[in-house]
Amino acid sequence: MSTPRAFEPTADPELDAALSRLTDPDRDVRQAAALDLGTAADPAGAPGLVARLWSEPDPFVRDTLSWAVTRVADAATPLLLDALAGTDTTSRVRALHVLSKIADPATTSAIVPLAGDDDADVAAKARWALARTGDPRAVPALVALLGTGDSTVRNGLTRDLASFDRTAVPSLVMALTRDETPARHHAAEVLCFIGPGAEDATGALAEALQDTDEDVRLSAAMALYDLRTRTALAVLARYTEADDPRLRAIARRPQALGSPGQVT
Repeated sequence: MSTPRAFEPTADPELDAALSRLTDPDRDVRQAAALDLGTAADPAGAPGLVARLWSEPDPFVRDTLSWAVTRVADAATPLLLDALAGTDTTSRVRALHVLSKIADPATTSAIVPLAGDDDADVAAKARWALARTGDPRAVPALVALLGTGDSTVRNGLTRDLASFDRTAVPSLVMALTRDETPARHHAAEVLCFIGPGAEDATGALAEALQDTDEDVRLSAAMALYDLRTRTALAVLARYTEADDPRLRAIARRPQALGSPGQVT
């Protein structure tokens, strides 16, 4: 019995044969077909490659398919964006995965609304795709999510925002003054994760040392310490006798390590 065709035929018999092999029961045959199609990088094969991406069960073949799709990015991107508007989680996640590899800033506006999607898997992959794309327009949408979700979500968002480095700092500084304590705490954590790239946040972090929440104060102190500038360490030096023992320990750390900081 012949395998049903899962794609619209093209005008190229050789290309059609390779696309047909993507549905072969043997995973090695499918893998070889995906490699051949990626090597050929024929845009006419994009619809067949993308269609197979949704249903391919083998993770290794799927990775090769993803690579093959990136090789015909111009033709495939509209098809991937169409999938984002659907309701199937698997297709949306796989589409976002490939879009993260293509990393085209032109896709940012389509991905941004999914960063807070009700489907946790879709939302996480959307945030990752935005981080990989690196378009500054994504930063406000990601900052708006600070302090939300469980620890896995927060840790992922920290990583995603930190990947923007200095570009994210102005929005994170604004978040340090938000009414929601979890958001302020998370903003300070991200600035700490960014490290020296967050130098422009020194003043805001100094003010955050007076925050009403202990966790915000401690995260701000750690962020200042990780800046390693003389200005930041001078701010910390004012808290070496703080009532809070944890804040006091962070403030004394540069002295214990004999770290003078960088000249600024």
